[in-house]
Amino acid sequence: MQQSNKEIYRSQTDDIDLRALFNSLVVRKFLIAGLTGFVTVLAILYALNLTPTYQVSSSFTSPSTASIATINKLDLTEETKESVFSAFLTQLSSKGFQKIAFVEGDYLTQFNADNAPIDDVDAFITGTVKSVKVKGPNLKNNDLTELPYILSMQGNNPEAMSQYLNELVAMANSKIINELVELIEKKISIRLEEISLERRLLITKAKNKRLNEIGVLTEAAKTARSLGISENNFKRMTGNQFNSNQIAISLGDNTIIPNLYLYGEIALLKKIQILESRSSDKFFIPALIAIDIEKIKLESEVVAMNSVSAMKISQVALIPKTPIKPNKRMIILLAFIVSFIMSILLALIMGAVRPDEKTTA
Repeated sequence: MQQSNKEIYRSQTDDIDLRALFNSLVVRKFLIAGLTGFVTVLAILYALNLTPTYQVSSSFTSPSTASIATINKLDLTEETKESVFSAFLTQLSSKGFQKIAFVEGDYLTQFNADNAPIDDVDAFITGTVKSVKVKGPNLKNNDLTELPYILSMQGNNPEAMSQYLNELVAMANSKIINELVELIEKKISIRLEEISLERRLLITKAKNKRLNEIGVLTEAAKTARSLGISENNFKRMTGNQFNSNQIAISLGDNTIIPNLYLYGEIALLKKIQILESRSSDKFFIPALIAIDIEKIKLESEVVAMNSVSAMKISQVALIPKTPIKPNKRMIILLAFIVSFIMSILLALIMGAVRPDEKTTA
């Protein structure tokens, strides 16, 4: 019976304490509402004055097969999708190149829309392009070329950022293509020099061969004249019977007919005259045909790569409609919740320190 009375007393005491706490909050409801409202208004003003931060992004993949085929069409280069795309990504990621694109595009004015005085221009540009990032995909199969890469930038001027990123991509692409064009033109120039040297060597070799032949024929003509062989001996042949004293000299088992016997002095001199009067030896060099065709092809080739690109754009940088931060709604909501809880705690503390008569009645 005594135990039951204790439990009833404890329950009544708890009810009284909870009722007293509730009454204390009711009495100080204006304090709670005022403090909560004041902090919430401050949070609203703070959130409205925060500078929004936007993120602009562009994505791209490796160049097309047609672009690589155009680059390698003269067989002077052996570029691949990977090599061209890697060069493009390296160029795009270079902070030095990003600064050059910033300056050449006159983006200093656009990113300083308020025309505020800038003490250190280089530091301003460095700070602006610091947020430019090139992010690669998650490479599961080490596939560098087919998955999109993302170029992004954060700041408070979405129009200027989108324009800058698009121009940055275009400039990096143009620089890589121009470097390839310069490389191809240089290789064409080197190959043309090699062809010119090969032609000179072949023509010189043919000329020396002709001069040597003239020398041999001249000696044969002199010998024929000294032997009195002025004409060839074919007309003296009857059937299959040959006069060995007139047409041949036998050496071992082989029978060799020297030019002086085969042609005679008159024919030899005529052949010497023809060889000496030859204006050019290039028509008697078969190897020159292939070389000249290659030379004409290289000289007539115009290295135009207007349709060639070091990458393929998947998505250009567009102007975002909403900022990525700050989350103003979240800031205001958190301020309301925290201030409401803190005001309730404050009211309870005040009720405990200075109990109100109405709450204790």
